[in-house]
Amino acid sequence: MKIIFFDLCAIPNFLLILITFFRRRLARYPAYRMFFFLTFLSLLCSILNISMEFIVNPTPLSQAEVVLGMLISFCYKWLRNGSMVIYLLFIFSITRTEHRFRKMTARLILWAPNAVLVFLLIQNFFTGNVFTVTAEGGYARGPLLMVFYLVTALYAIAGVAFCLSCRRFLSTSKLLLLLSVFLLLAVAITIQMLLPNYMVEMYFTSIGLLMLMLLVVRPEEAIDSSVGCGSWQSFQNDLHVMLYTRSRLRISVLHLPNAHEIRNYLGDQQYFAFIRQILDSMQAYTESLHVNGMFYFEHPGNIYLIMDEDEPDLEIITKECLMAAKDTVRRIGFRVVRFNPLICLIRCPEDLSQEYEIIKLCHRFQTLGSGNKTWFRASEIVRSRDFAIENDIEDILVRAIQDSSLQMYYQPIYDLHKHKFRSAEALARIVDSEYGMISPAIFIPAAERSGLILPLGNAVLESVYQFIAANDLKSLGIDYIEINLSVEQCRQGNLADTIFALQEKYSISPRQVNFEITESVFDSFEDVVEQNIRKLVEMGYRFSLDDYGTGYSNLQRLRKTPLTMIKIDKSLVDDLFSEEGRIVMRDTIRMMQDLDKEILVEGVETGDSLNLLNEMHCDFIQGFYFSKALPADHFLRFIQSANA
Repeated sequence: MKIIFFDLCAIPNFLLILITFFRRRLARYPAYRMFFFLTFLSLLCSILNISMEFIVNPTPLSQAEVVLGMLISFCYKWLRNGSMVIYLLFIFSITRTEHRFRKMTARLILWAPNAVLVFLLIQNFFTGNVFTVTAEGGYARGPLLMVFYLVTALYAIAGVAFCLSCRRFLSTSKLLLLLSVFLLLAVAITIQMLLPNYMVEMYFTSIGLLMLMLLVVRPEEAIDSSVGCGSWQSFQNDLHVMLYTRSRLRISVLHLPNAHEIRNYLGDQQYFAFIRQILDSMQAYTESLHVNGMFYFEHPGNIYLIMDEDEPDLEIITKECLMAAKDTVRRIGFRVVRFNPLICLIRCPEDLSQEYEIIKLCHRFQTLGSGNKTWFRASEIVRSRDFAIENDIEDILVRAIQDSSLQMYYQPIYDLHKHKFRSAEALARIVDSEYGMISPAIFIPAAERSGLILPLGNAVLESVYQFIAANDLKSLGIDYIEINLSVEQCRQGNLADTIFALQEKYSISPRQVNFEITESVFDSFEDVVEQNIRKLVEMGYRFSLDDYGTGYSNLQRLRKTPLTMIKIDKSLVDDLFSEEGRIVMRDTIRMMQDLDKEILVEGVETGDSLNLLNEMHCDFIQGFYFSKALPADHFLRFIQSANA
C-alpha cells in the first residue's frame, strides 16, 4: 500500500486557502477565481488519490471496486492535468495578460494538449493502455501514461517561458514564486517516479499554492477589506502591468467630493458599509453584462473601474453603474447623504499612456476640468493649459525657485481708523518662461504635495525681506508687510534661526514684518509650532490668524496664542447683507476686539460692504475695492499716490 501521509497533510493546506478565499470574498475577482479553482481541483485530487488507495487495496477486488477504481483514476488524471491549464490561466490573470488568450486560436492552442489527454482517458476504458484496474492486480500503469507526463512537461515549459517573458513588469520575488510551482511539481514527479510508494505530488502542490497565496495573491494587500474590492495599491500595480501588456484600456473614475463629510456623519463602520453596498450594486451590474472589469477603492472616496478595450461603451456602462449605485443609496435609506459623485472617463492610450499622468488626472480631474460639471472626459482635459501645467508643475516650481520666475505681488491693506494704507500682504506669483502667469491655487497645493513648499516658502521670505530692505516703506506710510508662513515652515525646528539670519542679512526690524498663519498649522506638531511662535514673538515679530471663519476655530487657542490680528475670510463678507450674516460679523468683530485682537476683513469688493464694516468698527480692510495684488513697482507707485 502506498504512503498517503503526504496527501493527508495537503488537505488542511488546501482548506486553509479556500476558507481565506470565502472569508475575504476573493472568488469574485477573475485572477483570484482561477486560483480558487486551482486550489479546489487540487483538493479534489488529494481526496481522490487517498480514496483510490482505500479502494484498490487490498486485492482481490470486487467488480464494483474495479469500476469505482477506474472512475476515480479517470477523474484524478483528468482533474490533475486540467489543473495545469488552470494554473496557466491564473498566471495570465495575475500578470493581467489574459486578453492575449481570448481569441479562439489561442484558446485552441492552450487546450489542445489537454484535449488529447481527455481523449486518451476515454479510449482507455476500451484499451487499458493508460492504466488498468483489475480484480487480481489492482491499479497498474499503462504504456501511454508517459504521454501525460510529457504533456505536463510541455505545459510547464510553456509556463516558465511565459513567466520569463513577463520579467520586465514582474518583481523578482513574484517571478520566482510563480516559477517555484513548476519546480516543486518537477521535484514531486521525480520523487514519485523513483519512489512510487511516496505520494508527495499533492503535498508539494499545496506548499506551492500556500506560498503563492501569502506572497503573490496577498489578499491583505490586493483587497481593501473595509469595502471588499481591489485596494489602491492593487490599482497602481495592475495599471502599471496593464499599460505595459495591453494596447488599450478603459478607466472610469467615480469621485465623492463630500466623502470626508459623509464619513464623519456616518462613522467609519457605517461609511464603509455604505461604500460596500454601492460597490456591490455596481459589480452586480457589470457581472450581469459579463463585462471583464475590476473595481478598486481609494480612501476616502474614489472608486475605479478598469475594463478592456473590447468591452461595450465605457460611458454607457459607467452611467448604468452610477444609476445602480444611486438606486442602492435610495434603497438603503441614506436620504440625508448627498450622493452626487463626479465622473471622469479615461481612454488609454488615446487620452493618456503614462501611469503617473493617469494617476495625477484621477486625483485632479475635478479641478482641471472647466465649469461646474459632474462628467469629465480625459480627452477634453488633456488638451487644456491647466493639465499641461499640472504635468510640469514640479519643473515649474524648481525653475521658480532657482531662476527667479517667482515674483512677489503686494495687496494694500487699508486702516479704517487712520484712513490710509498702513500695510500690505505679500503674495507669491509664478511667471514661468513657458506657461506665463500661474495661479497660486495650482502651484501652492502642488508644492505641498511634492515637498517643495519649504524651499518655496524660504524663497518668498528672502524676496520679501530684500524688498523691505531696498525700499523706504516707512516714508510711504507702510509700517509692515504681512508674510504667509506655510504649515511646513511652522513645523521646522530652525524656523526662528532662519528668520533671524534674514533679519541680520537685510538689517530689518521685526516690527516691519507680520507673519500670517492658519489654524491648520496646529493640526500636528503643535508643541513645535507654539515654540516657534513664542521665539519669534520674543524677537519682536507679530502674528495674524488667516482665514478665520473657514474652519472650526478653537477660541481657547486664540486666547492663549500671541496673535495680534484676526483676518476674517471673504466667505463671511459674502454673507454680509443677510441679517444672520451681519449678526455673525458684528459679534465676531466685537468678541475679537474684546480679546484685544485687531480685525482685518478680507475680500471687500464694494462700497456698501466697506460702509457696513466701518459701522461695525472694523480695524483694517483688504480687497479689490481698494486694489488687487500688485507687482512691487506698481505697488510702490500706488501707495505713494494713495497716501500722499
